[in-house]
Amino acid sequence: METKKEFHNAIFLKQFKAPLEMGKAETKLPVQDQVLIKVAGAGICHSDVHVWEGIWQKGGAPEKLPHILSHEISGTIVEKGEQVPDTFKVGDNVLVYPWQWKYDDKYTAKGLTNVANSPIVPGINVDGGFQEYFLVKSYKYLVNANGIDDIAAIAPLSCGGLTTYRAVKKAVPYLEPDDYVAIIGLGGLGSYAVQYLKLFAPFTNIIGIDTKDDSIEFVDGISKLNYAINIKKMDPKGEIRKIVGRNGLKTVIDLVGRGTVGLYSDLLGKEGIYVLVGLMGLEKEEITPFNTVFTERTITGSYVGTLSEQIEVVNLAKKGLLNYKKPISKTLKLSEAYEGIINLEEQKAVGRQVVIPSATPR
Repeated sequence: METKKEFHNAIFLKQFKAPLEMGKAETKLPVQDQVLIKVAGAGICHSDVHVWEGIWQKGGAPEKLPHILSHEISGTIVEKGEQVPDTFKVGDNVLVYPWQWKYDDKYTAKGLTNVANSPIVPGINVDGGFQEYFLVKSYKYLVNANGIDDIAAIAPLSCGGLTTYRAVKKAVPYLEPDDYVAIIGLGGLGSYAVQYLKLFAPFTNIIGIDTKDDSIEFVDGISKLNYAINIKKMDPKGEIRKIVGRNGLKTVIDLVGRGTVGLYSDLLGKEGIYVLVGLMGLEKEEITPFNTVFTERTITGSYVGTLSEQIEVVNLAKKGLLNYKKPISKTLKLSEAYEGIINLEEQKAVGRQVVIPSATPR
């Protein structure tokens, strides 16, 4: 006997650079190791803007249209497959680790789940969280979030909070007391990065760099900056040299990646590290070999984070060591998700935006 299909509300990308459209998605029941969650929060990231624009289409993001955006997903388990262990129960609050993979390889075996050879990412190449219910392909992509008192607000921890965590962890071994760290790009990502630096390297001096005063003030209100530079009002090179003197910057955490690498890498001091995170630019960036070699600088990339690091981030939030609420500047209804995409695309958003689908109970 054929089971009657159930449906729930979702908002779809049906045409690139066009308004998202409300509709119905099938509520697929979990089997084997799958888990169905009621979505509490679905964060909006610049990656959603890139997918909406269609600039990643050649790389298979998305695999097809219509498509449901958002890879930052938190919620509550409502049903689970027969192979899901008792470590995850119906009613548990969870964060979905989005950097998933189709099959194991040497990278997943080493715990480097973020760089698996077969990435499958909700909201990027397959359907994501802008819907009332979300079917998680396996319980192994879930992080228990019981003890978190605002489940919707932790959604951005699966990207914004995770990405900056890995980047700061890469920088910390290089840092010594009274060193200077520059964070390029404040707001959503920066609001987490500054917190991690204060937590793991409280002995450093943090220089926040952005193009907008409101972004600088937003981050400063969450975790105090030592210095702030608005590059539309100041010469960043001159200002940084005044602050750091002859020793230069010990670390740059670049959350932008557009017209930044050549400029700020030359401000690194001896044995400094440049951590490149942002994917805003597609242009080539110049690095000076002479300065890099003679000062033994390190230039490295940092891509999102591992499943293990995702667990660490959630545990920091549970212990009250990471303020996950203040970085949320705006919450939106499901029908307002497109407004959030445009806010980010037009650089009007400060901090992180979260869509709250508000499904009726199953």
